[in-house]
Amino acid sequence: MLKARPATTQPAIAALLAAAIALSASSTFAAPVAPKTTELGHGPTVVFVPGLGASRNDWLPTARRLLGRYRVVLVDLPGHGDTPLPDPFSFATVGDALDAVLAKQNPDSTIVVGHQLGGRAVLAAMAAHPGRARGLVLIDVPVGTPVPIDDQQKKQFLDFMDQSFDNVEKMMFSNLGLDTTQSKAIFSAFSQTPPATVKAYVRETFYTDGNKDAKALKVPIQQVMTSRVWNHDVTSGAALKRLGWDDTTAVARRVRDAAYWVMKDQPDTLAAIISDFATARIAAKK
Repeated sequence: MLKARPATTQPAIAALLAAAIALSASSTFAAPVAPKTTELGHGPTVVFVPGLGASRNDWLPTARRLLGRYRVVLVDLPGHGDTPLPDPFSFATVGDALDAVLAKQNPDSTIVVGHQLGGRAVLAAMAAHPGRARGLVLIDVPVGTPVPIDDQQKKQFLDFMDQSFDNVEKMMFSNLGLDTTQSKAIFSAFSQTPPATVKAYVRETFYTDGNKDAKALKVPIQQVMTSRVWNHDVTSGAALKRLGWDDTTAVARRVRDAAYWVMKDQPDTLAAIISDFATARIAAKK
């Protein structure tokens, strides 16, 4: 005959369940941590979000060209510097963290610039929180894969990344410069990024489609691609397809002689593209 469970255990189990539910709720719905920023100048605002493995200070060469006409806000991508990685991690939670910065700006006179996976996170932020800016400049931003990758292939790659992170890091991020010397400098800076951050962003790119966020946006996007992504012998549509974009008809601007550090390689050209777009978009509101 089964013995009855002592009555004293039932309140204890109930208390443990309540604590687990409370802990789960607090971690799931915790307010995002606003990224660290550097803010300079006065005027209409340009918010700069760097790519994976980069720093907000990387934008300074381009940002300096805009001072005097614009206020610039340089933002660290969550998981970099002193800004923690969101937990749980997704482009949506990264977007919520970035929105803590975007929400403080004047939406009628703000342009957001996102580079690489930082731009992918900005797409998520602006799709979830519309009306934060007048337009978006995306630089070499991947939103998907040019060819389908099945779940088994994804799992194999992610397992390999967990087992041999150093090899994957070198394979993916050691050839991002204009030449060997610059590539080594970029990789040296990139290698300071915590492996957990790199793994989280790479995993998320495999299982999300940035095209959905892009299609949800209510503001114009200016596509910008460097010569490293947009080779001289291919069309802009082919370059956009390589980045996973469904819309390969978008008008894009090409920055010659520029790679991952485009903001340092061609600061004058990039600043001019951003300024032209910002001037047109902010004037359109008036």
